[in-house]
Amino acid sequence: MSNNQSESPFGNPKFLMAIAVTFFGLWGWQFYLGKKYPARPATEQTATATTGATAAPSEVTAATPGAASTIAAATTEAEQTLPYEDDNVKFEVSSKGLGIKDFTLKKYTDRKGALIQFTSNEPQAELVANNKPISFTISLVNEPETKSQNVEFLGTAYVDGKKITRKLIYNKETTAFESTTEFDAGFESLGLKLFQKHHQPASKSFLTPSFEHQDFIWVEAGSAKTESIANLKDNEAFHKSAPAATMASIGTQYFTAASVNRADIVPSVSNKVESNMASVNIEYNIKDAKISTITQAIYLGPKKTDMLLAVDKQLTETLNYGMFGMISAILMKLLNFMHGIFGNWGLSIIALTLVVRSILLPFNVMSFRSAQSMQKVKPKLDAIRERFKDDPMRMNKETMAVMKENNANPLSGCLPMLIQIPIFFALWRAIGSSIEIYQQPFFGWITDLSYHDPFFVFPVLMGVTMFLQQKMTPTTMDPTQAKILNFMPILFTLFMLTLPSGLTLYNFVSALFGVIQQYFLLKEAKTKSPVVA
Repeated sequence: MSNNQSESPFGNPKFLMAIAVTFFGLWGWQFYLGKKYPARPATEQTATATTGATAAPSEVTAATPGAASTIAAATTEAEQTLPYEDDNVKFEVSSKGLGIKDFTLKKYTDRKGALIQFTSNEPQAELVANNKPISFTISLVNEPETKSQNVEFLGTAYVDGKKITRKLIYNKETTAFESTTEFDAGFESLGLKLFQKHHQPASKSFLTPSFEHQDFIWVEAGSAKTESIANLKDNEAFHKSAPAATMASIGTQYFTAASVNRADIVPSVSNKVESNMASVNIEYNIKDAKISTITQAIYLGPKKTDMLLAVDKQLTETLNYGMFGMISAILMKLLNFMHGIFGNWGLSIIALTLVVRSILLPFNVMSFRSAQSMQKVKPKLDAIRERFKDDPMRMNKETMAVMKENNANPLSGCLPMLIQIPIFFALWRAIGSSIEIYQQPFFGWITDLSYHDPFFVFPVLMGVTMFLQQKMTPTTMDPTQAKILNFMPILFTLFMLTLPSGLTLYNFVSALFGVIQQYFLLKEAKTKSPVVA
C-alpha cells in the first residue's frame, strides 16, 4: 500500500482512484448491458372504444354541502370542468373521472422560465370503473371563505346501473388532494392513473453527463423500490408491475406525481412508458372485497421534505437519495439549519463544507501522521524486501516487526477515505436532488445552484486546487503512477462541468480547505522533523 495519504478527498490518490474506478466501472457495466440487452422496439398504442349506458349530456350544477345528484353516466358526454386558483396553484377538476386537469405550480418554473405544469391528454388521477371511463356530474361543494379552508369537489355517476360517488378535497396547506370514493356492490375494479411526459437527459456523455433523472418509485411491503427511466430511448417501451403498493409515483428529482393508499385493501401498480408518456396505473381489485369506500392521498408538486411529510411519511421515499439516503437526509437537515442562519444557499453549502471537513479533521491528521511514519520506515522496508525477496514469509515477519517498532500502520491512512466516500456521494445526491436548492442564486453569475456553472469558473478552480494539493502532498509513487495521477484533476474538472454548481462549490471549498490544511501540517512536520518534511 502506498503511503501517499491526502488530507482532502480530492488530494488523496486512493480517493481519486476509487472514484475514477467507480465511474468507469459503472459506465462499462451500462455499456455491456446495452450491448447484451438491446432496447426493445416501441409498442404502438391502439385506442379501443368503450361503450356504456348513455344519457343526455348533463349540466354542471351548484350543490349544497352533502347534496348528491343522480344522473346516468355516458362515455360520450361533453367534458365539464370546474376551475380553481389561489396563490400557489391553478387547476381544473374534470367530469372525466373527477380527474385533475392542468395542475400548475405558480411558484416554480422550469429551466426555460415556464411554470411547472402536470398535464397530459387525460386528467391526472382520473377514476375508472371496471376499466371503463366514468362521466361524473360534478359540483363544487363549498366556496372557500378563508385562505386556509379546504376546497371540496363532488362527482356522482352510475356505471352499469350501479351508483358511484367520488369526493375530491383540496387541502390548501399541504397542496394535496384527499380522494374518497363510495360505490355500490358489484364493481370488479376501480383504478386511477398518474401521468408525466418522459424526459430525455440533455446529455448522456460519460464526461459531461446530465444530472437530471426521472424515476418510478413505489413502496411495496414497507420497502421502497425504484426504476429509473431517464436512459430510455425515444419511443422505447417500459413496463414494471407490483402486486401490492401502498405508495406509487412518477417524477423527476425535483417534482413528483404520487398517490398514497389509505384504503383497507392495497392496490396493484403498473408502471409504463409508452409513446414517450410515463404513467402509473393504480388498480383496486374489489370483486370479492367487503368494502364500499376507497380513499387515497394524491400529491402533485415539489419534493420538499416538510410538504411531503405533511401529506404522508411514505412520500419522502420519492426524494430518492440513493444508498446513502440516511446520510443525505442528515446533511440536508444541517444544510437547512445553515440556511436559517445565513439566508443564502451558497453560503449554507460553504458552511456545511467547513463543518464536514472540521469533523473529518482528526482522521485526516491521523492519516497524515501515518504517512509520515511510513515515509520514515520506507528505507528499512525497501531493504527488507530486497534482502528477503526469495522468502515471503520472513519478509512479512520482518516488515511487521519494523512497522510495530515505529508505530507505522498503513491501514490507518485508509480510514479518512472510507469515511469521505459515502459523505461525498450523500452530498452529491442531497445537493443535486433537493428542491430547496432548485433555482436558488448564490451571487454574480451563479443564478441557479441546481444548474451547472454557465462559465465553468468553479469547475476550473476546483481542478486547479486539486492539482495544487496533489503537488503539496508527499508521495513515494513511481514516475509513471505520478503522471497518471496528474490527469485526475483534469478528469474531475471535465466531469463537473455539467453538474450542479452547488455541488461544484462544495468540491472547490473542500479542496481549498485541504490545501490550507496541508500547508499547516507540512509546516508542523518541517519544524519537528526537517528530514521527513
